[in-house]
Amino acid sequence: MKKFLKPLEPLLDKSLNAAESFIHTHRKVNFFFGAVFEAFDGLIRNPKETAQSPPFIRHNYDVKRFMGAVLVALVCGWVLPAIYLYGWQCVVPKLIVSFIAGVFIADFLWVIIAREEHIAEGGFVTCLFIPAILPPQAPLWLIGLGAALAIIFRNILGGVGNNLVNPALFSRLFLTICFPAFLVTGYQMPLIGTQGIHTVPQGLDAVTHATPFTAFKTSGEVASYLSLLLGTTTGSLGETCRLALILAGLWLMKVKVANWRVPASYLGSVFIFSVFFSLILGKTVAPPFFQLLSGGLILGAFFMATDPITTTYNQTAKWIFGAGCGFITVLIRDFTTLPEGVMYAILLMNLLAIPIQSLMVKIRYRL
Repeated sequence: MKKFLKPLEPLLDKSLNAAESFIHTHRKVNFFFGAVFEAFDGLIRNPKETAQSPPFIRHNYDVKRFMGAVLVALVCGWVLPAIYLYGWQCVVPKLIVSFIAGVFIADFLWVIIAREEHIAEGGFVTCLFIPAILPPQAPLWLIGLGAALAIIFRNILGGVGNNLVNPALFSRLFLTICFPAFLVTGYQMPLIGTQGIHTVPQGLDAVTHATPFTAFKTSGEVASYLSLLLGTTTGSLGETCRLALILAGLWLMKVKVANWRVPASYLGSVFIFSVFFSLILGKTVAPPFFQLLSGGLILGAFFMATDPITTTYNQTAKWIFGAGCGFITVLIRDFTTLPEGVMYAILLMNLLAIPIQSLMVKIRYRL
C-alpha cells in the first residue's frame, strides 16, 4: 500500500495531518470517530508512539493498525460484493442500523459509564460483522438487536482485547436461539445489481430460497462450484462472494494481520475429514470442495477464527485450533440436523483455546 501511495505521500500526509488536527480539536468528533481515524491512519502511516524503555522491538503493528486492516478487508471482502449482489437498498440500511445500535448507542453508553476517552475502533469491526453473518432478508430490528448484543457481550466478557469468545458469533448464537424463524427462512437469491428503487431494504420482494447446504440435505443437490465462488447462490449477506473473501483474507495474511496457520489448518482439516467420511459413508456426506465453498466457512476461516484474542498465540496451538474447528464443522454439517457448523465450531474452540494454549506451553517447556 505504501508503494502505491508513494507519489501521493506529501499531499496525503498533509491531508491526514489536517484531518487529525480537526478531529482532536473537536471533542465530540474525537469521542465517536477518533479511534477509527487512528486505525486507518496507522494502516497508512507508521505509528507516532515509540517505546520509552527497553526492550525495544522494531515492529510497526499496533492494535489501531490491526483494526484498520481488518476494516479495509471486511469492506472489500463482503460489503462491496454484497452491494453488487443484493443492491445498496439491502446492504446500506443494515450497516447504518448496525453501527447506530451497536456503536452509537450500546458502545456509547458503555464508554460513558466506564469513563473512557473515546469509542474504540473494535466496536466498528464487530458491528461490521453482524449484517454479514445474518440472512439478506433479516429485518432491521434484528440487525440492531444483534449489534447491540454483540457490543454488550464483548464488554461483559472482558472488553476489547480480553474477549473469551467472538462477540459477533456469540450474538448470532443468541439470535438463533431466540428468533430461529428469521435465521432459517431469510435467504434469497442474489439479484446481481438488478434491484429497482421499489426494493425495500429487507429484500421482502425477493423469493426465499434454501441455502446450498440445506438443499443438499433435503434433496442431495450440489450447487455449482462457480456460483458458490462468485456468490450467485444463497447464503448470509456477507458470505456468498467467496472469491472476494479469499482475496481479502490473503491480503490480511500478506500484511501479517491474520496468521496463515489458522485458515490453512481449518480449511485443510475440513477437506481431509470430508474426504475421509465420504469414503466411508458415500454420498450421504457432502463432497469436499462443496464443503469448502458453502456456508460461512471462508468468512469464518479467514476473518473470525484468526481473531488473535479468542484463538491461541502459540504457533503449534494454532494448528490444533484450526484443525479442531474443521473437525467440529464437518461433524455438525454431516451428522446433525443443523445446516451449518462454522459458528458452533469457532465458539467451541474459542472456549478450548486457553486449555490448548496452556497444554502446548507445558509440552514446549516441559513444565
